[in-house]
Amino acid sequence: MTQNNGYIPDEWLLSYAAGALSEGHAMIVSAHAAYHAEVGQKIADAEAIGGALLEDQDTSALPDGFFDDLMAKLEDEEMPEVTETTALDKSIPASLAAYLGKPLDDMKWRFMGPGLKQCQLWTGEGGEKLWLLKAKAGASIPMHDHSGLELTLILKGSYHVGGTHYTPGLVEVAEAGSKDHQPVIDDAEDCICLVVTEAPIKIHNWIGRMVQPFIGL
Repeated sequence: MTQNNGYIPDEWLLSYAAGALSEGHAMIVSAHAAYHAEVGQKIADAEAIGGALLEDQDTSALPDGFFDDLMAKLEDEEMPEVTETTALDKSIPASLAAYLGKPLDDMKWRFMGPGLKQCQLWTGEGGEKLWLLKAKAGASIPMHDHSGLELTLILKGSYHVGGTHYTPGLVEVAEAGSKDHQPVIDDAEDCICLVVTEAPIKIHNWIGRMVQPFIGL
């Protein structure tokens, strides 16, 4: 089944605040929060509560030198170069613009199917993938089933699944086990989405299954 209200469930926000999400999942949550002040506030509240709980923890059981070792490791970490987001794509959340490092138009888009292109951004140790989808107005995503969770954040344009409509800032949550999933892009304009998938999808038509190994999804 899919989640229809367009907002990431609160448990994901709590995990994000705790730093417990993978890179791909965290990017989806961060970008989603940029569209909705109430989502950002929930994350801030969760971070504040987490900080208060940490202050109340008994640290006496930790080994000697634990914090010194931890700080040394952090100091040794190579810090990523911070790019000024004002020089990038202002049409998407700043966190995503900084992550991409270039405007959407300059990304390396690859053929995915008629009217569809994709750009892979990250692959996790468990096989999770973070990627961008670009779809022409009026295009249909091939019907497919999900063996793992999929989160899709609309960046530009819009699409519908059955009677549910997704617009910029909304997230469609397709649970593992979802069947016959087929988003259809609205006719008004092209659509660009940020997607994280936890497992390969199962495309229904034979052409899609043939090209799937080449698109890596």
